Amino acid sequence: MWSQGIHARSGVACADCHMPYKREGAIKVSDHHVRSPLLNVSNACQTCHHFSETELKARVETIQDRTKALMLRAEDAVIALITEIQQAQEKGKSTDDLKAAQELQRKAQWRLDFVAAENSMGFHAPQEAARILGEALDYAGQGQVAVLKLK
Repeated sequence: MWSQGIHARSGVACADCHMPYKREGAIKVSDHHVRSPLLNVSNACQTCHHFSETELKARVETIQDRTKALMLRAEDAVIALITEIQQAQEKGKSTDDLKAAQELQRKAQWRLDFVAAENSMGFHAPQEAARILGEALDYAGQGQVAVLKLK
């Protein structure tokens, strides 16, 4: 995901933000306490971004809040599809009947899991995270339509 974002395109490496430089006496060294840049905004962010800590944190939180909202919508859609597949199975639909819906559910689930596991809540590449979650929503919707066609 990171490789699709603005920081990657700008040549920023993981260590630049997650292991920013610090001073130990007169020596400048990388902080080997790998952690969220939000815990050390002055060294992790403000060396490049000349905005207040409050402003920078607000920007990150906006991105992460939007991604989380989209993730929750995708999660609800995937769960709804799983429920509909289960109900169709209980009503006697065969595995062959449900194959298309199940394949779409797997595609939706994989995309949702990818964004969730990436662990930046969309910050590393907000547009890419939104695109992938949009695909998850679309595949879940297509799966629901596939189940409806069986009724």
